[in-house]
Amino acid sequence: MLHWKLFVLAFHVHIAAGENHRVKTAKENCLLQKAGSGVQLSRSKSVPDGMMRVKKAIFENRCEHPVYLYGYQDSDPTYVKIEPRATEEFVEERGFLPWREQRITLSYGIFFDGLLRPTNLDAAVIELNADYLSWVVPKSHISFLGQLGFSNLNLELALWLDRINGTLAVETPANPACFSRAKTAFNVSECNFSDGSAKVISRTWGELCMPVCPDTGEASEAPCETSCFVEPGVPLKYPEYISHRSLAWKQGQWMPSPATVDQFVREGGQQWSATFECWDFQTGPEGFPICDGYDPKSLPDELGVWQVVSCPDGEIDPPPVPNYSGGIQTTCQNLSDTCMEDLKWAMQVGIFQEPAWYPGLSHNSSADEFQALLHTVLGSCPPPCTNEPHFQAVDGAIGRVCRGLTPTDNANIYFTVRVANSTDQCKQLCRDYPGCKGIEFAIASGRCEIWLREGGILASNSMDGFECWRYVDPSAGSTLPNITTTLMPHRLMYFEGLDGGPTQDRVCRGGTIYDNRAEYFSVYWTSTLEGCKSQCVEISDCKGIEYASSFGRCEVWTRAEGIQAVKVSPDSECWIYAPPGTGVGTIDAW
Repeated sequence: MLHWKLFVLAFHVHIAAGENHRVKTAKENCLLQKAGSGVQLSRSKSVPDGMMRVKKAIFENRCEHPVYLYGYQDSDPTYVKIEPRATEEFVEERGFLPWREQRITLSYGIFFDGLLRPTNLDAAVIELNADYLSWVVPKSHISFLGQLGFSNLNLELALWLDRINGTLAVETPANPACFSRAKTAFNVSECNFSDGSAKVISRTWGELCMPVCPDTGEASEAPCETSCFVEPGVPLKYPEYISHRSLAWKQGQWMPSPATVDQFVREGGQQWSATFECWDFQTGPEGFPICDGYDPKSLPDELGVWQVVSCPDGEIDPPPVPNYSGGIQTTCQNLSDTCMEDLKWAMQVGIFQEPAWYPGLSHNSSADEFQALLHTVLGSCPPPCTNEPHFQAVDGAIGRVCRGLTPTDNANIYFTVRVANSTDQCKQLCRDYPGCKGIEFAIASGRCEIWLREGGILASNSMDGFECWRYVDPSAGSTLPNITTTLMPHRLMYFEGLDGGPTQDRVCRGGTIYDNRAEYFSVYWTSTLEGCKSQCVEISDCKGIEYASSFGRCEVWTRAEGIQAVKVSPDSECWIYAPPGTGVGTIDAW
């Protein structure tokens, strides 16, 4: 199975014993001089700044055909043949380097004469963006490279801190562009796109899906300046397919990459991808990192396993793709811009990227269900205007157990118990049960309490691993009780400028305007200022926030001494968190 926008997954191969060594070129001698110091460093106990030791590289072939991995053996370019269902393990002692010419390259065919490696029409590639000349390698960012076409040779790359299926080298949910596991899920049989943006061509090893340039109507190796889109906002079918079938492992699930829809702009404002689906003219020259090595907090100094799997799953059945461009239909009219922005982001991006933020909801949930949750958690939306029965989060729902009149009112006569496989299934059991007032669901055990208390669920209590949802039926004449949410929207009032000063066009600082150490804050991403403040309220030692609305970056400051200075900076704002009783700011004087 070969497919990518020609994605070359570059990995190494050992040469057969007795192969003749050729005379090296001047360029290669230069590279070997660099490699010499690298190899020496790799055998030392210390790892230089900006470098990372790779202890082991493992290549697993799950394809039905052999694949060939290209790399270096004894400083010479060579290859290794990996049989179907076979695994090759490389360590420094073996003497084979699985990377070559800033990439890891895998191919279905043999392309080698001592110098030749597969072209981008013959291989699947992982772009390393740096010369890896030993087992101590630069912490450069790593990009999937989709240059000229895709075959059914899909690849999965994972950087493991310790062992396969152990701990990933990078887990930074605060930064959408940083991840350490990704894969492709292409299928040449799907190459017949309705807009004619691709066509199938035959190669010696099989078929390749090749992009067609809209400017010329031809499939060509030459760069195409309109390879992503012709009309802004409407991606071509080929690059859209490439993006949506290039997946990053985020928050415990495979997340499809957003397609490029305008000059350097991706769907939903998301600036990350597991692939380069277009030429630089439209995507921009930086690429999209699996992990940005220029951030010293990202890649570790030692990597336990560098894993590459060819044909990782035979199913070519990626998860649902976010509907970035679809309209949002609610039963309410004239919702505020803030509510609509939060609602659109939650339904089109958030539920895929941060599903844990939306307990009890899925990508199939209605706009009213999302609106009800946003009303409860953020307060940025009013309650739904629907007359249809719906579920309402009790005190935020997540980590809550249902109670009657008070947080300790939990008589057994209030509910009946069933078993469900999910929150959605428990909700359906409630819908089908006459007189249901709501549910309490235990995620681990599947215990589903169907609440039947006459007065309904009026309170909750805190307990990890549980959810509490109130079932509201407006047509039955029920009234919504006053709701005290976990985030308590009124607490969002307890923010002010430093010393009562301005908040706009300011960034937060520590002791001086130059004091901005990374350990002072954690970074989150949210589409609204209220969402950033809510994140602060949930953290016990939060001292304030810095928020950049232009791209949703939220710094939650936890510096022990607090925010003691601000610096003028356009398009950002700095807010001090000053709840009553803390002696911070001017709120205590109200």
